[in-house]
Amino acid sequence: MAPGRALSMYQHEACIAAVGTSESFGFSLGKSPLALQGEALRAALADCGLPKSAIDGVATSHGAPRGVDYEEFVLAAGLSIRWASQMWSHGRWAAATVTQAALAVTAGLADYVAVADTTTTARGYGRHLARLGGGNAVEGLRDVGGGHGEWDVHGLDTPGAATALVAQAYMDAYGATSDHLADVAIAFREHAGANPMAIMRDKTMTRQSYFDEPVIAGPFRRADYCLSNEGSVCLIVTTRERARDLAREPAVIAGMAGIQASRDDYVLFARPGLGVGIQRQHPVAAPAEAAIYAMAGVGRDELSGLYVYDSFGSNLWMVLERFGFCGEGEAPHYVRDAGIGPGSSMPVNTNGGLMSEAHLSGYGHLAEMVRQLRGEAGKRQIDGAAAVQWATPRGDSLILTKER
Repeated sequence: MAPGRALSMYQHEACIAAVGTSESFGFSLGKSPLALQGEALRAALADCGLPKSAIDGVATSHGAPRGVDYEEFVLAAGLSIRWASQMWSHGRWAAATVTQAALAVTAGLADYVAVADTTTTARGYGRHLARLGGGNAVEGLRDVGGGHGEWDVHGLDTPGAATALVAQAYMDAYGATSDHLADVAIAFREHAGANPMAIMRDKTMTRQSYFDEPVIAGPFRRADYCLSNEGSVCLIVTTRERARDLAREPAVIAGMAGIQASRDDYVLFARPGLGVGIQRQHPVAAPAEAAIYAMAGVGRDELSGLYVYDSFGSNLWMVLERFGFCGEGEAPHYVRDAGIGPGSSMPVNTNGGLMSEAHLSGYGHLAEMVRQLRGEAGKRQIDGAAAVQWATPRGDSLILTKER
């Protein structure tokens, strides 16, 4: 099918009609993944007034043991579905999972899809899952190493250590400093201070306290890393026509872009052209990702907020340059000059993100985006929020807009 035909079939007809989360996010909640996901589903159903019997599709990124396999969820929740999707157990699938759900409801494969995703950690419920392998794939032992740039045979065995090398390569190439990394961490922590659900809401950060944090893998300090926590999020995706009968205003899924994959994209948290790992080094071309703005009918200058997969602080730099918000090597100065914190013209990660709210694989960001468009974000509300974007260094993205 030609791209134009696919777009004409889609026609901005899918939306996120409801959001729900587990009762809290935390490092050790004392609940199984299934219990957490049940809380999120109940909250999403209550959010839009939909009966459980209406759910006929389920999509998830994380299966057992870190999360919940779709068939276990269906059984325990008392659902009866006709469409399911379960991705690889990894944090990179938020946009792809929502995109699949959007295509399913517009193609008639399902009416209401519960996109539910749960995370547990080794320090929490995961300690009970050790005999099941803990759910952690050793990516760095693959023939060409892991997608973060880790390669266990050389001792580079964590995503954080590998991405620290990406950040250092960027800093060496463009003159960015640890002070620029601090700008990102401080802004996200300030956003978290206005979010009652954020794990780090009461832990304020100043520039001095940032530099007091221990260096884990230079240049990354502890504050440059995402949290490792437990929690669950559920989104209900349906068509705009069906959403009109529900209790809450939906968020229209106006633009979608999938994960990009190539030699240039293999190192997940480095934008193409940086030249790290097996990438080729080359100038940043006009971003192909601009197509999402045409699909959504929204320009970058019309966005009210940006939400990024901030597993590490340098990821924001990669997103800003990959999606054309600024030129090559300009992202740290863009962050400092334009601002990304509360009150800025385009705040980033108003929920606090993976680094200060909770690591929810991007689904926490999507829930925040829906609440912003509804005007339900409380003290962190963006005035007049009408269009918001989710984007990652991998090139995948979603643009949500207010229902018109």
